Amino acid sequence: MHRISATPGGLNQSEGLFFLEQTPAPFILITAADTDIQTLAAVVPKLPSQFPELRVANLLQLQQQISIDDYAEKVLESAQVIVLRLIGGSSYWAYGLEVVQEIVQRNGTNLIVMPGDDGLDLDLISKSTLSPEIVKKIWQYFQQGGVENFLNALQFITDTALSTAFNPPPPQAVPRVGLYERSQESALRLRSVTSMGKNPAFRSQPKVGILFYRAHYLSGNTKVIDALCTALIEKNLQPVPVFVSSLREPGVSEQLCELFAAKDDHHVSLLMNTTSFSLASLETETPQTEIWEKLNVPVLQVILCASSLEQWESQLEGLTPRDMAINVALPEVD
Repeated sequence: MHRISATPGGLNQSEGLFFLEQTPAPFILITAADTDIQTLAAVVPKLPSQFPELRVANLLQLQQQISIDDYAEKVLESAQVIVLRLIGGSSYWAYGLEVVQEIVQRNGTNLIVMPGDDGLDLDLISKSTLSPEIVKKIWQYFQQGGVENFLNALQFITDTALSTAFNPPPPQAVPRVGLYERSQESALRLRSVTSMGKNPAFRSQPKVGILFYRAHYLSGNTKVIDALCTALIEKNLQPVPVFVSSLREPGVSEQLCELFAAKDDHHVSLLMNTTSFSLASLETETPQTEIWEKLNVPVLQVILCASSLEQWESQLEGLTPRDMAINVALPEVD
């Protein structure tokens, strides 16, 4: 059984102290990135049944020395593999790293320490018990991101540290623009826009493009996109969901135009945009809005609010001030 516990429900608060409550497991991963935890939550159901038990902890919940000591005694002491994803170098979590290193030296635990961002920190990697080459490869899995890369990273780690034989493929690059699809089994897969073949299923009904951030794809946070697709299908419309890194990133608009404006598989009659902020750059006298001109289709701004359904239904004002600022006010000013 695999379990992730990194939510407030797994905390024990007493007089201002926070204790993260987890049971021991062979594989422990500690990270400060919520997106890592979200992606891992999507990965766990895909792990092979023989994969070792896994625990994931939010480093932000392990800031007090007493909470680190408590977690180390109850969980880390029994681990066979400990993975740390740190942002800001060794000093970012100096006491915790010191405690972990003592456990590793005492118990012979496999330790993997790597940056939590895109900066290759060789000093941080040197804290690992595995070779720098292996840790760099693990870091590349995490840097490329996405459910499949995270899944393969976990299997690569156990193959290396625990002598399993999953033999995962190497890290796979995730394109900046990609077409997102659901298979018949509702499993999600990725196809690069540049490698898309013709699909007769996309020709039978009017097509509606859906834009969403690549970050949502990488973290497996796509249920809202799935729901939009389902709603469109129920209205006899064919969704064409596409993730993008940013509409302002060079080359992204061109790829979208090639995809959506083409008079074949993915020509859309309507575009639903879930990305906030505009793509116009006001540094020049004329805003750069060629993408909308080239597409020449109605565009609906879809707001992904941060409040829960219960909050939405109970509040008279609809969007919260935060959602209003991020999704309405700032894009208008932008």
